[in-house]
Amino acid sequence: MAEIRKSSPPADAPAPTFSTTMVTYARDHIAPQAVAQVAKAAGGRRDIEFILVDNNADTIDRSDWLKPFEQWTYIKLGLNKGVPARNDGAGEARGRFIVFVDDDAFLNPVGAFDVYEAAFAENPRVAIVTARHRDADTGETPRASFPHTNKSLPKDKPFKTFRFQGNGFAMRRDAFTAIGPMSDEYFYGLEEIDYAFRVVDAGYEIFYEPRCWVFEHNDPGGRKPTREVQEMRLTNKLIITYKYLPFRYVPFNMTLFAAYITYLNRGRINAPKAIWKFIVWAFRHPGRRRPISPHAIHYIQSCGGHAWK
Repeated sequence: MAEIRKSSPPADAPAPTFSTTMVTYARDHIAPQAVAQVAKAAGGRRDIEFILVDNNADTIDRSDWLKPFEQWTYIKLGLNKGVPARNDGAGEARGRFIVFVDDDAFLNPVGAFDVYEAAFAENPRVAIVTARHRDADTGETPRASFPHTNKSLPKDKPFKTFRFQGNGFAMRRDAFTAIGPMSDEYFYGLEEIDYAFRVVDAGYEIFYEPRCWVFEHNDPGGRKPTREVQEMRLTNKLIITYKYLPFRYVPFNMTLFAAYITYLNRGRINAPKAIWKFIVWAFRHPGRRRPISPHAIHYIQSCGGHAWK
């Protein structure tokens, strides 16, 4: 059972506008810096609480990382739940907006929360404001981390989209409540695509705001071997395709993505194993197909995207 502890903020502490949530696992060498960077990005705002979800299966108390914040919550799960632990953090959020940051990523710039807040104010139908992902070594945005299927779009310009990057995104808490928690079916890999389909299917929009960005360090701590990660990604993509796409897209999408991932990871992936895991999942979860609505398809197309990619 999770252990939850909270700070005792001063009497004049304002109610949180933002709740920043971070899940940490096997990254004690970099995660405290990521937490401190959030405090720096806050630019002196006191209406920001920090929620740290500790996925480490040990007895170490990491709540001292949270000293830069007057208002904080520390959740010790006692096991590694993977990315679904984000839901544990979101469930404790009190702010109007929830910001999700990874434990090896540095949120920028100073004043980032002001930018998030302005983006939500200017876009009332937007549920998620997704930041720009930048590689910490090169400063560039990797193709796979750009939240659109059209990778030729400018990386430094804002636009409405239908995907989001799982690191450095902000979400209206009332939208999170209405849509529900992120799926617990994916330990890691492409879980953002699953949730993005649910967001747009619920009638919300997603906004890419590159004036907020995260420097992603891609720290190896806590990561599974590449082969296992790529097999999870392939299985997860097949599940997402099966769950959300209209049937006319399903055979083509499954075949194309399986071939693409196999090609990119020659010698580093067992594609039949990944496909078999999907078949087992589908057998165990009958009736899980919930294709997105024509309205959602229209929204994706209006953003210049393709649901099947």
